[in-house]
Amino acid sequence: MFEYVEKIKNADLKNYSTFKIGGKGIILFPKSICELKKVIADCKKNGLDYFILGNGSNVLFPDYDLKITLISLKNFKKIKKNGDFLQVDAGVNMFFLNKYCLDNHLSGLEWSYGIPASFGGLVHMNGGAYGSCIGDFIKKVKVLKNGKVMWMDKDGLNFSYRASNIKGIILGAEICLKSEDKVKIEEKQRYFFECRKSTQPLEYPSAGSIFKRKGEIIPAKIIDELNLKGTRVGGAEISQKHAGFIINKDNAKAIDVLALISYIKRKTNLNLEEEIVVLR
Repeated sequence: MFEYVEKIKNADLKNYSTFKIGGKGIILFPKSICELKKVIADCKKNGLDYFILGNGSNVLFPDYDLKITLISLKNFKKIKKNGDFLQVDAGVNMFFLNKYCLDNHLSGLEWSYGIPASFGGLVHMNGGAYGSCIGDFIKKVKVLKNGKVMWMDKDGLNFSYRASNIKGIILGAEICLKSEDKVKIEEKQRYFFECRKSTQPLEYPSAGSIFKRKGEIIPAKIIDELNLKGTRVGGAEISQKHAGFIINKDNAKAIDVLALISYIKRKTNLNLEEEIVVLR
């Protein structure tokens, strides 16, 4: 099956996740919308569950072989400029997008410099930092839904904290930025990256913040107040640098991370919601 598309049958999934955790799995790499449509149709025809994989920066793979078919959009990586508007494909890496913005004197996304995500993944979860989120800049989103490609205007997307109501597979989006001096853009990029380095455990594999904020509830603050920093289960540890992160300190397994998540929920006695996606 899937002879027509680039694939890795027994991919080492730890190489496709910033957590550096996971067993084996099949990953498909369609090169066009036509191939993607065929892949989706064949998955449905054969009763196969599938998951659209971005840069793996928000995913925890299981330790065992994954049953779900992974579909990577890394080959969807075009950027089209029209004045201050950019049409960006889902597979574009955020580091690359930030460099493109710098080279083209476009400002607005500096807050995202250092986020190890794909553009499509960031749009899907309305990722953000430092008071901004990608939904603030989006004008419309390109999706594949029921076998058809369509553009959805922002007004109907209901972007909210780390969520949107986008239905279908995100192929890309149009964003609006503003012209800015290149030196100023670079200064802001450097500022936000230094903020990340000083407050987040970038020296260890992780998947970013484990839990979503909910109203006035800030999970990292509560975890810190309970003196849980440094708590370990196997090779997984609550970061001593940022209580909202669980890091892969020493060849952690998915089971270690999940046990630590359960432990945190018990200790906080709160109905915390994971920000990461846990695949089984």
